[in-house]
Amino acid sequence: MKAIWAKAPLKEMNVQYTFQHTLTPNNDTVIRLAASNLYRIFVGGKFVGYGPARAAHGYSRIDEYSLAEWAGSAVTVSVEVYSAQVNTYYIIEEDPFFAAEIIENGSVIATSEDFTAYRMTERVQNVRRFTFQRAFTEIYHYIDDPRGFYAGNVGDRVPVETVEVQMNKTLPRGVHYPKLNTILGDQIESGHLTEDKKDKKLVFESSDADGVDIRGFLPGEIDEDSADEVTNLKYSADPCMKTGIMGEMEYRIFDFGRTLTGFFSFKITAKADTTLYITFDELANKRDGYTEINPLPNNCVNVLKYTLKAGEYNVISFEANTARFACVSVIEGEADLCDFGMVLYENPDMRDFKYDYHDEELNSIVEAAINTLAQNAVDVLTDCPSRERAGWLCDAFFSSRAEYHFTGDNLVERNFLENYLLCPQLPELPEGMIPMCYPADHKNGTYIPNWSMWYILQIREHVRRTGNRDVADAARDKIYGLVKFFEKYYNEYGLLENLDSWVFIEWSMCNTEHFIKGLNYPTNMIWAYTLEAVDELYGDPALSEKAREMKEAIRRLAWNGTYFEDNAVRDENGKLQMTGHTTETAQYYAFYFGVADVDEYRELFELLLSTFGPRRDAMNVLPDVHRSNVIVGFYLRLELLMRLGYNDQVIDDCRALFGPMARLTGTLWENCTLGASLNHGFASTAAIYIDKCAK
Repeated sequence: MKAIWAKAPLKEMNVQYTFQHTLTPNNDTVIRLAASNLYRIFVGGKFVGYGPARAAHGYSRIDEYSLAEWAGSAVTVSVEVYSAQVNTYYIIEEDPFFAAEIIENGSVIATSEDFTAYRMTERVQNVRRFTFQRAFTEIYHYIDDPRGFYAGNVGDRVPVETVEVQMNKTLPRGVHYPKLNTILGDQIESGHLTEDKKDKKLVFESSDADGVDIRGFLPGEIDEDSADEVTNLKYSADPCMKTGIMGEMEYRIFDFGRTLTGFFSFKITAKADTTLYITFDELANKRDGYTEINPLPNNCVNVLKYTLKAGEYNVISFEANTARFACVSVIEGEADLCDFGMVLYENPDMRDFKYDYHDEELNSIVEAAINTLAQNAVDVLTDCPSRERAGWLCDAFFSSRAEYHFTGDNLVERNFLENYLLCPQLPELPEGMIPMCYPADHKNGTYIPNWSMWYILQIREHVRRTGNRDVADAARDKIYGLVKFFEKYYNEYGLLENLDSWVFIEWSMCNTEHFIKGLNYPTNMIWAYTLEAVDELYGDPALSEKAREMKEAIRRLAWNGTYFEDNAVRDENGKLQMTGHTTETAQYYAFYFGVADVDEYRELFELLLSTFGPRRDAMNVLPDVHRSNVIVGFYLRLELLMRLGYNDQVIDDCRALFGPMARLTGTLWENCTLGASLNHGFASTAAIYIDKCAK
């Protein structure tokens, strides 16, 4: 395939072009395409696909769509391609391209060079980033119905000249296509808006571009800032105003019933020139008589802005976003809104999993796990579909298990691992280290050394689970590169000390600076276990011997007679000193990774059984042993209890941890509390614990 792009600067940030071709297909006509960064495809105005499935630097995955539905009729194929040209945790910063072939009866009847290109000037270019992990917010100025354009009604639009450009190496898609079915929201509230600029409190630094580590438009370059604008709005519910045309300074709130991920869609008739916002979140709170939706959760800009000339419109937002609640606010004009919903962007394979535990709460948790993974396994295994959409290590270790449990295969995990295999040595990272999430760019050089250990453990488990060694054999050099990378950190006790960058255990007290610095014992526990995994993969008994020596040293240095402490630091004479820092998670690490034997440390293990866990009131019960969080502390606990046959305890813990999540959002969360993503891929592993222990 030949790749083309507009004859324009390739480095432009936040631009979209649509490439159109009209034909009369037959029953076997297909279009094969590749693009960077993102695309969506319409046929005859119908939204039929979104992609691509993500790949490593220098690679793109090919998608194929049948045109048989339109056989015998002239139809326009429109492929809208988006180029961010910024570093993110979601898509790679690379030059854009569009490449396509239309194939009929086994022959190519059209290529990308036969498509006509149009710049999508309705999308405002100079806007704020969505987050520092993702690219830009969406603001549109529409003068006519976009669906009409996608169907081939170009109106006054002027084509732009295209040129051949370099494209990536191509790969198969590897995973199944989302069904793109639509769920409509239920209107739960209407009301009036007022504007109060004096009360504006915009605290929002992390997505602001600095031009270096976080590329984007600098504050003085931004033309419209929807995050700034919506913070001026005040809401007042009006129970008498249920339906009908929305007038100036009126709003409607919709509830999807659970958290969904996809593309907001709606039909709207603007009776006059209209400006509206869509704000959304996974949560909503009753406040002063109205339903409050935070438009800036977790440093995200959960805002879409549209200005519409008078007329009828069928709108689908471009980026996939995550919400249970959405508010449509008309600031100027008058509009009749209908069919407000979301086109789902999720993995279709999860929905075939059958279960019934004859227990309403357990069933609801497993359903929430399916919802969660379906939204976090579309093309790679992601952490959350909201603020990042990033393929994180460690998270993927757990969610790959859930994928296999739900589908009996690991199609998405294979894409995930293939991307890591093809990942070059990124110039921002030290030699031998791999990125903490990928595909992504890490301009500031941040990495998580612990996550590279989970990468090795995931590959070993992939081999055990599938019986296929291809990934392990291909990853040998990367894995030994990591073994070599860590050698410079061994101290006189043969343990890793003073690791660089972002040492990460979990989101709890054990990840604070004073618990991490110096000689961190949980890090050494997992590294010893990882060395054993390398031996299992490649037959290197010297590494298992090294692991044995490390575990012996940890038992000697970290054990204070009651608990394994989290870390030790050097005094002014360079002597290693215990800190007294103790966390629940460090105890789980010790047992799970084979440092502590259950019989030898029976008193500690009985304490874990009887006192620790998600039901403990950590403020009043052993407050000096800081409480765990979901990943990875409580998950290691569940794994350990399940391994040892404490099935009833596993089920009790699952009720305590996941029951409230399932009830509130219908998904499972990043943390035990509401303070972060409420839809996190790794959490779907909860279904495995219930399935294995509730039967």
